[in-house]
Amino acid sequence: MAEAIGHGDTLYVQKGPPTLAEMSGPDVQEALKHSDVVLIPFGAIEDHGAHLPLGTDCMEAREICRRTAVRLAELDCPVVIAPVIPFGTSSFHLGFPGTISISSHTLVTLTKEVCLSLYRGGFRSFVFIHGHDGNLASMMVAAQEVVDATLDATAVVLNWMVALSKVYHTIQISKKGESHGGEGETARILVTHPELVHPERGIPYHLQPEVLRKIQSPEHMKTGGGIYYGVRSYKDLTPYGHIGDPTLALADTGEKGYAVIVDWLSSVIKRDFFDERGSRV
Repeated sequence: MAEAIGHGDTLYVQKGPPTLAEMSGPDVQEALKHSDVVLIPFGAIEDHGAHLPLGTDCMEAREICRRTAVRLAELDCPVVIAPVIPFGTSSFHLGFPGTISISSHTLVTLTKEVCLSLYRGGFRSFVFIHGHDGNLASMMVAAQEVVDATLDATAVVLNWMVALSKVYHTIQISKKGESHGGEGETARILVTHPELVHPERGIPYHLQPEVLRKIQSPEHMKTGGGIYYGVRSYKDLTPYGHIGDPTLALADTGEKGYAVIVDWLSSVIKRDFFDERGSRV
């Protein structure tokens, strides 16, 4: 049985910059004088094995946006971070208790209404960044609907998994197929929320190559390929809720992974939303 956490314990400390939820109204008004670009992190509440919290995808999404905002500020390209959209399309994880899944329709509607609210407040450029690749299809539909519903808004979906998948083999210890809740994802949460990670509870569990190919491979759309396979049940794939070997995870590996992600995201955002002087395009 997992060790209980005391009600008065500090679970973790969150670094800045703040999201909109931690800013005041005047803070937002001041930020809008310098930029109308907002990063929107998309998370999920779903099982990642006994060694990771169900909010792993939310934590990753927020940290990716946080680090990207810090990098862009250094490049004189200021952005604002929206609160994490915490629920995603996680139907294939419902075999594990605690998972919360919403329909694609609900996620699209929620995203559109969040963006239109921010649009009324002055934001015009919406950058969707995921922590759960199962949200990507809904994010793309929502981006188009935001553009369709406005006269001058821009919405873009950035899938950093393509860039990271190209170098995974150079930064991970494992030589086998790592995926959901495996070495890489565990390593990234070790960087930001080590108090919530329990690698000793993780059990190495790898899928056969022909099975893993349909979950994560160069052929899969989420990693830059041209094929998408619908997933019925992760419980049928893995009895533990994760795929890979979380016991190999190191914070250094997580840092290297974040560096690749942030390098790619910041370069695209700077190119598409700011000119060479750091002014809005």
